[in-house]
Amino acid sequence: MFQDYKVVITGATSGIGLATARLFINEGATVIGIGRNFSKTKDLGDRFIPRTCDVRDADEIVKTCEFIKETFDNELDVFVNNAGFGENTTIRDVTVDQFDRSFNLLLRAPMLFAKELYPLLVNAPKNNASIINTASAASRTVSSENPLYNLAKNAVVLYTKQQAMGFIGVRRNSVSPGFIQTPIFQREGVNMEEADVSAMYDRMAKVTCGRTGKPEEVADLIAFLASTDAQYINGADVLIDGGLMTVSN
Repeated sequence: MFQDYKVVITGATSGIGLATARLFINEGATVIGIGRNFSKTKDLGDRFIPRTCDVRDADEIVKTCEFIKETFDNELDVFVNNAGFGENTTIRDVTVDQFDRSFNLLLRAPMLFAKELYPLLVNAPKNNASIINTASAASRTVSSENPLYNLAKNAVVLYTKQQAMGFIGVRRNSVSPGFIQTPIFQREGVNMEEADVSAMYDRMAKVTCGRTGKPEEVADLIAFLASTDAQYINGADVLIDGGLMTVSN
């Protein structure tokens, strides 16, 4: 499906990003995977090109985009913006540093990448260039414990729609996963004990589909949105939550 495609994925070293990288590679693409710990990517083969980058750092993003331009000869078919985690705080206790970390990671980074990579996407010879942003079902609700994540992901959904209006010739869509079995809940800024994580997954399984989602299922949706089958889908946010919003509402 993606033979000879050139793909860039942020947050490509675990969870949804890793599953998406594996899918594109298995379908014939070459992937530049952006992250910081590549211990789980060793089985992806020669068509996975690792690139270390802290996407909260604007200068590192610019340097990484220069690397992408040189590596892919100024052409790019698909950009998947996937890096992100939440800050565990309340709306009353949020600090300036927490706000900056959240929005630099979840909103500023995809904006900077899109600005730098747009010329490469326009040059894509297959005429099917697209950007897929990973938003979240959290963008459609509120949270007492993780409000910055909800706010930033809501902004990602709106930004995706703005992109669809302002960047002609490149399709822009977002996906909004619900509870997906990924390591994100045990990363920095989340601070959850193993027992709490287990209890949370038990609650997640009560969604109408009766289970949590798999990273591979989100990867399948991302691949569909990047494919020629989705050429008339632009500016959309696609919910993949197992019925979570049905229960929540």
